[in-house]
Amino acid sequence: MNQSNYMENIILEKKFGKIIKSILGNQFITQDPIRDQYEGTDFAIMTVNPFKIGVRLRRYYYYQHNNGQYRQEFTIRWELPNGNRTEIHKIRDGLVDYIFYGFVDAKLKNIIQYFIGDLKIFILAEPKPYQKRWNDPPDSRLAVYRLCDTPYILNKDFVIKSWPKPWWMW
Repeated sequence: MNQSNYMENIILEKKFGKIIKSILGNQFITQDPIRDQYEGTDFAIMTVNPFKIGVRLRRYYYYQHNNGQYRQEFTIRWELPNGNRTEIHKIRDGLVDYIFYGFVDAKLKNIIQYFIGDLKIFILAEPKPYQKRWNDPPDSRLAVYRLCDTPYILNKDFVIKSWPKPWWMW
């Protein structure tokens, strides 16, 4: 990844970090009414299980490019020219539990589409990529997955949350 792309990603990370934390908190922090009833000391007991979430935001160009083709896809870094391990290796090794994958608007103001996927389900399904293509700039190869082509992932509840509508209907 070149320095310019790296800095753009850092800007996105800082800009959307709080909203992504809010979305993930609403999905994963739950109230435990039984523990609250018997062990609570005040208002409520909330449960948070430790896990890791890989986050990827794509720019609006990819959202609207080719009549929205990329809206139905998600990519995972598959290969680096130097042979170093990539995201697919880390996912297969169980180092990341969930994926948050979304798109931002043209003005970088809002997240306009996202899904949260359970990578344990993904690993168990062992889906084959729809295709592999070079990233732009060509610093790595990406594996492209389309949920509409992989119904066995859907049947096993890979997508646990999507917005604004179910991921496989985009």
